[in-house]
Formats: sequence, structure tokens, C-alpha cells
Amino acid sequence: MPWVWAALMPHPPILVPEVGRGRENEARETLKGLELMVESLRDRRPDALLVLSPHQPYAPGALFLNSAGRATGTLAPFGAPSVTIGLACSRELRRAAADRLSALGVRIREGSRPDLTSDQGTLVPLYFLRRAWGRDGENPSESLPTTLLTSPIGLTPDEAFSLGERLALFDDGLRWGLLASGDLSHRLTLDAPAGYSPEGHVFDAAVLEALRSADAGPLISLSPETLKAAGECGLRSVMTMLGLAGALRGAIQVFSYEGPFGVGYCNALWEPSDTGASHGGVSHEGAAHGEATVGKAPEDPPCVRLARKTVTRLLEGRPLPGSGTEAAPSELWSGLLMERRACFVSIKARSGALRGCIGTLAPSQRSLDREIIANAVSAATRDPRFSPMTREELPDVLFSVDVLSDPEPVTDLADLDPREWGVIVSKSGRRGVLLPDLEGVDTVEDQLAIAARKAGIADLRGISVERFRVDRFKERGA
Repeated sequence: MPWVWAALMPHPPILVPEVGRGRENEARETLKGLELMVESLRDRRPDALLVLSPHQPYAPGALFLNSAGRATGTLAPFGAPSVTIGLACSRELRRAAADRLSALGVRIREGSRPDLTSDQGTLVPLYFLRRAWGRDGENPSESLPTTLLTSPIGLTPDEAFSLGERLALFDDGLRWGLLASGDLSHRLTLDAPAGYSPEGHVFDAAVLEALRSADAGPLISLSPETLKAAGECGLRSVMTMLGLAGALRGAIQVFSYEGPFGVGYCNALWEPSDTGASHGGVSHEGAAHGEATVGKAPEDPPCVRLARKTVTRLLEGRPLPGSGTEAAPSELWSGLLMERRACFVSIKARSGALRGCIGTLAPSQRSLDREIIANAVSAATRDPRFSPMTREELPDVLFSVDVLSDPEPVTDLADLDPREWGVIVSKSGRRGVLLPDLEGVDTVEDQLAIAARKAGIADLRGISVERFRVDRFKERGA
């Protein structure tokens, strides 16, 4: 595994003693958290460091990658010209990393920005890391590893989370550290730099909950209005770190949080798990909240575990899961759940009676885990044939998830088999679908007739037919 740690660090210049000149002590808890976290990293200097700084240039819809071979900056604008940071990154490493990330689906926009003086998001955290990694007699600039400077600020929060997921698949043989630089809400008090908003505290509380549980759900559940009103600069850095942590497992430790100067500062460190246990996932949190109900045993496939977890949280009024990695082992996460696939989520009573079924014929979300979450919510609450589910029903229902292949046209009905293929029947703007391998559907004629009837198509003459396969995942007993 290339990622040895990921750290969320704040970046107010006032924390640097040469700038604060005593005022840094007004952020005593932040400094204490920084000291503890940096000390824990003293003997874990990575081969390479990826920095996410919201003060690097903005690249709409992409991750900005600074292509400068060397970059230098000073805190002179904050009254400390003696504090300078110099960084180096070999062209070969940068090019190889960019190519690998692009191959994983990360959109990258490059530009050369050798002057870091306006990038406190890089300078301040590296000031503290350099002190930890420096050795007597060593050139200060050489105490830092080769560094890739990036900015996630042009990404949406979902895209930033996806970036973290894709970073989990990145492997070039080096030991990498991720520095997620960012401050939280800038609107915590009446004298805050961006003015006051009560949503600032809501946002910061959600960040802390997400970090402590290694689950992006609390942040995903926030409204766009809350995110806008929070006046933050670290959301995308946090989401990337959560995406990485969710995909690779392990725990996130929050060393400190406080809001001096009206701005939220948080120090947190993710480290991969040695045992592969899921921190904040089903095996721990689910048992604590009663989610390990009948039918949700360790043998249940990750897809249906995620569907049940989603509906359970929904009906209990808690944030929805942030990622399918909460329920998926790494080998499945790196494959099926990361693909962009359509699916159906079905809920049945233990007697076999249908309780809800909603799905998509084409993907509507960026990955299968998100597709499952969305369709599980709809199956439990929006199937027009049934009333919304209640929490009391959860022990008495079973979940299944059908993951669809891309539909392909059928010109010869001999190419259909109701046990192997699902069908989509279309005519005059109407479209009906029937999954494969359903009890009582034994012939192609029956299958087409039922699919047409579901779409309100009375005459099968002139219909268009498509077929698709499904990977079916069921809870035990379904």
C-alpha cells in the first residue's frame, strides 16, 4: 500500500511563532494538536508528499497540479520574511504520477506556479512538518520529501471524495503521505473574518463527526445552503481524505478542534489499518446501533449490506452512508462498487411478498455504491405500489441487489432466455423492464408479455427489445 498516512492540518499563518509573536497562544489547543500529530509523524517521513492546498490555483472541474520543478515561498506578507519554504519535485515523478492519476479517471490541469508566497495552505503545514523531519546540519529545504502541489478547490465535494477513492488505487512503489490542508468554517463568531453564520457550527460539527467515524455521510447529508453559508476552505481536502480512508480502511484520529479568531481549526490523522478492520463500518457501528439484524450476517454480500445499512440509517433518522466501502472488502471496492453501473434494489418480506423495488436501467450516479444508496432509499420509501417502510419492519424484510450490464438490442427472440437475460420492452415512448430468473416466468413469451404489461403496452407488434444480464446479490434467506 503506497499511502502511509493522511493528515488534515489547518493553515493560519498566525500559528507560526515568527508571525504570531505571542498571539499563536490564542490557538493553544490547535498548537497542542499540531505538536502531537507532527510528533507521531517524526519517524514516518514519506518518500513523496501530495499536498492538497485550497490556495493553489483554481481549475474548474479538475485537480490543479503545479508543474514547477522547484517552488519557494515566504511568509513575508504576514510579517515574517525570514520564514521561507523551498520544495522540489522531479519532472519524472510528477509526469508519472499525473499519468497514473489520469488513467484512474482523475481530471488534471497543470500549470507552473513556482512562487508559493500566496499559498499559506502549503507554507504553514510544511513549516511544522519540516521541523519534525529536519536533522542537525541538514539544509532545511532538503528535510522535506519530493512534493506534488495540487489544489482540489475546482472539484465539487463529490468529485473530491471520488479523488480520494481513486488515490487509494494509486501505486508507484513509493511510500506516500497526503497533506490535506484546510480550515473549517470562517463564520463561527460575530467578529469572524467572513462574518457570522449559525451554519458554521453545523458544518464544523459534521466535519468532526465524519472524521471520527471515517464516514463522509454527515457531510454528504448537508444541504448546499449550509455548505455555502459555512464559509469554509477545507471541505474538499477533508472529502479527499475521507475518500482515501474509506477505500483503504483504518482509523482517523482527531487530535484537536477549536475555533479561535472565528475560524475552525482541526488536526486529524488517518493511518491504514494493519488488520484490515473497518473503522466506523458495519462490523463496529452497525452492532452499536442495532443494524446487525437477522439476515445481515458476515456472509451477506457487500452490496446488500450497503442497501440494508442505507435503509436502516434512513428510517432511524441518521446520515446515510458516505460510501460503499463501509460494507465492502478492498478487492470488491476496487472493482464492482467503483464501476458506474445501474442496479435494482428489492425488498421482500420474509414470506416472499414484495415490499418495494426501484432501479435504474442506466447509471444515474457516479459509482455503483452511490447507485445502491439512492435506489435503496427509493425502494423503501418511494415505490408507488406500497406505503413507506417503517423502522419496525426492518427485522422482517430481506434485501437483494441486481447489478445490470449495459443493455444490448435483440433482433432474434432466440437470443433470449428468461433465466439468463432480463428484458426491456419499448414502444411509442413507453418502456417496461423485467429482471431475469423470476419465479413463474418460464418462457420468453411470458417474459415479454409481463414487461410490456408493466409499461402499458397492449400490442406486442412493433416492440423494440433489449436484453441485459444481472449480477444478483441477496441476503441469506432471500
